[in-house]
Amino acid sequence: MVNNALKTIAFGALDYLAPQRCIYCDQRSHLSEAICEVCRDALCPNDDSCPRCALPRVGGRLCQSCLQKPPLLHSITAAYEYDAALAYFMHRWKYLKEQRLAITAAKIILKAPICFEKLDLLLATPLHWRRELRRGFNQSEDLLRALCLLQPSIEATPSKRARLSRRRSTPSQAHATRSERLSNLKEAFAVHGDVLGLSVGIVDDVCTTAATGNAMASALLKAGAAEVHLYCLARTPAR
Repeated sequence: MVNNALKTIAFGALDYLAPQRCIYCDQRSHLSEAICEVCRDALCPNDDSCPRCALPRVGGRLCQSCLQKPPLLHSITAAYEYDAALAYFMHRWKYLKEQRLAITAAKIILKAPICFEKLDLLLATPLHWRRELRRGFNQSEDLLRALCLLQPSIEATPSKRARLSRRRSTPSQAHATRSERLSNLKEAFAVHGDVLGLSVGIVDDVCTTAATGNAMASALLKAGAAEVHLYCLARTPAR
């Protein structure tokens, strides 16, 4: 949506012009983001994760799940472990509709060792139109726009070239089991445009079981993509 794109750019400009207060301690952040340096450093980096699926706390080795059945996604990169602090951040961003936090999320992601340069396409995780209409925005699209705004070398894919969409509305995944998520998301995504032979990246906010990411990867690989990678703010530990 054009209005959301303009909002993302406006929030980015305001981040630099107006003083920010930390969403955690309410002190002046002295940074052009909504988290102060102390509270940002208290977030848990996802350093010892599985190199394939980014599952936290596995000592930096392939987890058992990836060893037994590698995911369709060629890699998942998550800057932080999803914990209570990130849950609070996501609640304010998605449900209290503080869209300005997309800029902060992008800045946090860019502090992690992430390389987008080898990708041919970088896409946002789509919402079904009914859910986007209710929420008023797609946080993954806002995040992608913020990444492009902050790092000009990242170029979002023009929608007329290629994009992802949701074929159908799916139940909320927040409290679903892994098997329920897989069932809900079967054939849920469609690819529009040419991705033949391309390396595709997908931007999302949080990866829980990777069911959504693998469902998108399935659609992209069936459409001829060479490989699919997922990039997100945080990854949920194994339950």
